[in-house]
Amino acid sequence: MILILIGVPVIAVAWWAFRPEKLFINQRVSEAAPAALSSEPEALYTGKLEGKVHPTSGRATIYKSADGKEYLRLSDFTTSNGPDVHVLLVRAEDKALDGRL
Repeated sequence: MILILIGVPVIAVAWWAFRPEKLFINQRVSEAAPAALSSEPEALYTGKLEGKVHPTSGRATIYKSADGKEYLRLSDFTTSNGPDVHVLLVRAEDKALDGRL
């Protein structure tokens, strides 16, 4: 009886903390550009996305709006579900790319 009283809450907390069902859920997001970008923003930089640990592809573009604000837009971006996925933007000639990020 004591095992059930302790085991059920521990299993519930572990499920909530690790959320294993998220490993199988794919989510598609398609957001509109910010309203400030509606008047022909200037593309400052564009680069392709590559994955080191997770299979990743897509394009990152930094736009500058008429009021001087800069926006990052990821397009055709895909990556695997993972426990620790991060997007790092570096220059291609950056020495950090030589080692493991």
